[in-house]
Amino acid sequence: MDRLHTVLRSLRAETKTDNKHLDVFREFLTHLAKINRKASARPPGRAKAASRSKSSTRRKGTKRATRG
Repeated sequence: MDRLHTVLRSLRAETKTDNKHLDVFREFLTHLAKINRKASARPPGRAKAASRSKSSTRRKGTKRATRG
C-alpha cells in the first residue's frame, strides 16, 4: 500500500507542473480561428450535395373525396 501511495504522489506532482493542456487548448483555438476565417472569406456559392438532397423530398399525395 505504501508503494501505491508513493506512485500516486509522484504522478500528482507531474500533472501539477505540466501546462501542456493549455498549449493544446490554444492550438485548438487557433485552428478554429483559421477555419472561421476561411469560411468567411469563401463566397457563397453552390449548395453542398447533402443540402441538395434534403430539398428534393417527395410530397405526400392528396386525398381525394370518394363519390357516395
